[in-house]
Order: sequence, then C-alpha cells, then structure tokens
Amino acid sequence: MTALSPDDPAATGVEIEERHVSYAGVHTRELAVAGTGIPIVLLHGYADSADTWRGVLTRLGAAGRRALAVDLPGFGLAQDRRPGPMSPQFDEFADALVDAHGPVVLVGNSLGAATSLRAADRDRDGRVAGIVLLDEPLLARHWMARVIRRSDYIRLFGLVGALPIPAAMVRWAVRRLVQMYIYGPGIAADPEFLATAVRSVPDMRGVAARARDAVRYARENPCGHGDPAVTCPVLIVHGAKDRVIPVAAGRDLHTLLPGSELVVLPQAGHCPQLDYPAEVARLVLDHAARPDGSQRAG
Repeated sequence: MTALSPDDPAATGVEIEERHVSYAGVHTRELAVAGTGIPIVLLHGYADSADTWRGVLTRLGAAGRRALAVDLPGFGLAQDRRPGPMSPQFDEFADALVDAHGPVVLVGNSLGAATSLRAADRDRDGRVAGIVLLDEPLLARHWMARVIRRSDYIRLFGLVGALPIPAAMVRWAVRRLVQMYIYGPGIAADPEFLATAVRSVPDMRGVAARARDAVRYARENPCGHGDPAVTCPVLIVHGAKDRVIPVAAGRDLHTLLPGSELVVLPQAGHCPQLDYPAEVARLVLDHAARPDGSQRAG
C-alpha cells in the first residue's frame, strides 16, 4: 500500500468538479469526477466533509470511473440539519442520492458507512448495487462507546462550550487530535485536510456542538444495526490502527452480514481513504466490478 504523494500523476491529472446541488431539500456541495459505469457515491464520516475523498476521487477518475462525494447535512458546506433526530435526516439524504443517481455503489467511512449500510438495508429495488464500509462505527463496544450511550450530557456540553479557551488553542488541539486519531501511525496529515477539520471545529462552541451531536447519534442507535437484510455485495474495510473504532467492530460487522468480505489494512487508521487512497480506490473498483452487473456502463 502506498499513500498518495503530491507528485503522483493520479493526484494532479484528474479534474474534480465542484458543484452546488440539493438532495432531500438540503443544499450541499458535491465533488465529482467524470467517467462511465454505475456511479460510485462516497459518504464521509462525522464532522468531516467530501474533501476526505479527494485522493480516492482522483484515482477513480484516472481509472475512468464516474464518482461523486457530497457534504452530508450539517457538515462541510452543506446546509445545517433540522432540529430533531439526526439519523432520519441522514437516511432521507442518502435515499435522495440513490434516487438521483441510482443504481449506485455506496462507499462510506464511519458515519458515512453506517448511512450506506442503512440505505442498503432499506433498498428493495436494487438501486444500491453494492456497498463498501470503511471503519463502520455502530458496533463499537469499547468503554468510550458505552460511556457515550449512557447519557445525553447536555449540561456538560453547555459547560464545555462556555470554557474560555482561545480559539487559536482549540485549532492547535484539533490539528493534533486529527493527526493522532484520524490518520494511521507515521502518516503525515495533509495540510489542506487539517484546514477543513479546523473549519468544522473552530472554537469551544464548535467542540461542544460536535460532541453533543456525536452523543445524540450514538444514543439514537444503541443496538447498532439490528438484523439488517442487505442483499447487495458488501465489502468491509477496517484500519488495524484505528484508535476510534476498534478493528473488532469490523469483524463483528462481517459476522453480522453473511456473505460480506472483510479487508483489514494493517497500517491504516480511522480514515483509510486518507492514509491509503490508492489502495482504497483499488478495493472500491474491484468491488464495483463484481460479476453481478455493477460494472455495466451508465
């Protein structure tokens, strides 16, 4: 496996189109590469954005495959979520994506993986031709996951948001935490991606808001995925060095989904698409080319 380097032709020779679109009434940003075949739709993780997929998008574009990544509601440059439960809003958004571009191959990381799996579970018309799930979070059962599901911590987050910590110090801490917990060990963080992370959590109010909503989402899904009825091909990818969601969660998901495939990337962290975009793109292309028809031109 090799990480994407700045002088790699795949990184510079493919144009990524940025456009503003709407799905399920949510105005958002979409990054896309031209090509053929059933579209590959890339969904990012919590507090992330479509920018996390740029390295993978260039690889898919270089391979001649049509693909797009979007900012999920409330993240990146997307419109804020409505008040109320979060999961139904992500579900509505994903269903609108599938309706607009389907049949599709859904590829998700973390929150995006959970959203992709839920969409495939709801699909009864073959609109989801396949799913690739990177470091899916809902089956995590380590101490942090158990603590998060115990209470909503509303008062605590109110106190956190009011702490008089300078924004510059928060931005420094965000950069450090992204390097430590999002990337695999020894892999340098991309400065442009760090900038998007800082924009997502710019100050203590941002810290409190992101933490509060993470707890809300976990509490909305206390039992993970239940007994999903997914009929399309499933590839599960998990970083062995993920410090957020243990690799055991990926193995449990593999057990939950009969017929799924599991690939553990030995040196990858929570976002394998950042650590090894070439390898992730290869896995996605191989999965999309299965002999079930998901490679037919669109």
